Amino acid sequence: MSDWTWEYIPDSAHVVGGLTQGQCAEVEALAQRIADAVAVRMIGRPFNPEEAVSGLKSYGEGLVTLWYQEDYRDDTVVICRVQHLGPDAGPGEE
Repeated sequence: MSDWTWEYIPDSAHVVGGLTQGQCAEVEALAQRIADAVAVRMIGRPFNPEEAVSGLKSYGEGLVTLWYQEDYRDDTVVICRVQHLGPDAGPGEE
């Protein structure tokens, strides 16, 4: 399999700031599944410099929705925005 990875853009504080550790773990697991799926989809496709980065895409599972782009230059899925509809953590639940 390819070495596709994922990262937050601009950084985790802007994308998942305010989420609990458990919610962040759900987001990160979904981000990795998306990166794995893109890796499989891109097997055998030649790199086209004119299409270096995809448009903004969204995908949701359960209570989590991610907005992301696929950067074909670096084999990276960049997570731009996250929405988690789960309950907020109470005091001491992080």
